[in-house]
Amino acid sequence: MIKLLNNVIIFFIFFPITAFAEKEITKPATVEAFSLMGALNMAMGLVVVIALILGLAWVLKKYGRLPSHNLVDMKVLGGLSLGTREKAILIEVDNKRLLVGVTPGHIQTLYVLDQPGVDSNIESAADSFESKFEKVLDNQK
Repeated sequence: MIKLLNNVIIFFIFFPITAFAEKEITKPATVEAFSLMGALNMAMGLVVVIALILGLAWVLKKYGRLPSHNLVDMKVLGGLSLGTREKAILIEVDNKRLLVGVTPGHIQTLYVLDQPGVDSNIESAADSFESKFEKVLDNQK
């Protein structure tokens, strides 16, 4: 039984049913070697395809790629060009600010700030300036 089933499967693989169908022999239609309508049709198709490619490129550039869901909260805060191919970039990762040096073949952390924002020394200097300025204003009154 299994051998018969295998033979039937092999028969239908090598001799498809369409081989038994009657085929009608038709003469191919004569086609001109070059026609103005055929060339115009081909040119318009080419213009449509190029317009679609340019349109999709513009949409991807304008709205960006698909949103990526990063597990790390990372932002580029700014950058400074130090030469033709060297940059210093300030990034923020998990409430720490990193100053990173970037060259074509190497990336290196230059400095790490633990707290984002203004440094405590600068805050105390601003407070002392503010208090001194208020004293000067009070003395002039």
